[in-house]
Amino acid sequence: MRKTKIVTLSLAALLVLSVAALAEKRPHEGKIVRVDSDQKALVVSGEHNDEWTLYWTETTKMKNVTAPELQVGDSIHFDYTEKDGKMWVTELRRTHKARS
Repeated sequence: MRKTKIVTLSLAALLVLSVAALAEKRPHEGKIVRVDSDQKALVVSGEHNDEWTLYWTETTKMKNVTAPELQVGDSIHFDYTEKDGKMWVTELRRTHKARS
């Protein structure tokens, strides 16, 4: 009985640490530094000066903003999936609009 509890607690701790490590590696917020509407792509800068190129499609859920409204300087929150070596945005929300 005691071994079962130890194994269960160990597995739970491993799961929590794995999820935290994965979440830390995946960017979800940043500021737009470049928009390429023709390629349906954004370049986004994170808080550690990391840059990611994000691509959107007609199935990307845009919340409180449309693709043509996105501009350099906007802060965004996004979810994505990786496919063919690219980051495809599944959902995007503008959290702060850039000053015009």
